[in-house]
Amino acid sequence: MIFYCMDYSMEFSEIVMKVLILLLIIGVGYFARKYDILSKDSVGCISKFVLYVALPALILVSSTCRSFNSDSMGIVLLLLIASGLYYVISTIVALVVPRLICSKSNEIGVYRFILVFPSAVFFAFPIIKMIFGMDGILYAAIFNLPYFLLTFSLGIWLMTSSLERNANSFKFDPKILLNFAFIATLIGLFLYFASIPIPQPFNDTLGLLGDLATPLALIATGGFLFEVDFSALFRNYRHYLIAAVRLFVLPLLVFTVLKFVLPSDIPDMNMIFAIPVIIAGMPAAVQTVIIADKYNAHPEIAAEIILVTTLLATITVPLLFIAGFIPR
Repeated sequence: MIFYCMDYSMEFSEIVMKVLILLLIIGVGYFARKYDILSKDSVGCISKFVLYVALPALILVSSTCRSFNSDSMGIVLLLLIASGLYYVISTIVALVVPRLICSKSNEIGVYRFILVFPSAVFFAFPIIKMIFGMDGILYAAIFNLPYFLLTFSLGIWLMTSSLERNANSFKFDPKILLNFAFIATLIGLFLYFASIPIPQPFNDTLGLLGDLATPLALIATGGFLFEVDFSALFRNYRHYLIAAVRLFVLPLLVFTVLKFVLPSDIPDMNMIFAIPVIIAGMPAAVQTVIIADKYNAHPEIAAEIILVTTLLATITVPLLFIAGFIPR
């Protein structure tokens, strides 16, 4: 079974080294914020630049990194099926686990959101690019298509449904479909299936902008973490339970379900399996704080759990590789 056969050419030290590189860049962002090289506003601007410019550029240039063939449509469908399964699994877990661990009413909404929506852009994409290159980014972007829609619909409901006031009465805003990364993915899919190359000057420009996505995303993550109180690490045991589910239980569940649902005899099967598991094992998304703040859903709890999950992810991500749950 390919699912249990890991490519051991990537030794433990190499895996740790890749994650350590990400952590060091996050540290650069943290200390740049600490010593006022970056302001709180500038960190927000960097985050917007990644979401609106660098990430869409990376997605577009990745769409022309390989040629369309007869297997391509099947791969896209498998990725979307895997994505749908992930959201079904994670939503069920999110509705059950916070109640099982006796979470307080002000924690339940944040915990639910965190269990469904990981840091795909700011943490998973850099890891996927380092391991699988531009092909991995293309597949990750396809898998991530529902993310942009569900974050601001299902996500808001999960965040606010446990609040005492009637905060969960929100209107669906169709403008969320104008998300630049979402649009770039759709355009990229069109270019990919139509086998339309991007003209060289534009392709090179997009390539340079896309190269900024990973370091800037990590620097922004470090800047956001500076605003978090580190004493939160020792304040609430439920944060650790949620982190364990977010970082380890969910990827194992996703791996197990995909093993029995998806076929194992198609091209790039290892990558198609690895991407959902990697994304499922990522820490809490930075936008958790932004959405919690907008809906008065206790953003301080969101900031605390982001800190806990980000730090613990430096341990759990290599473990997932070593245990063979992320095929290569």
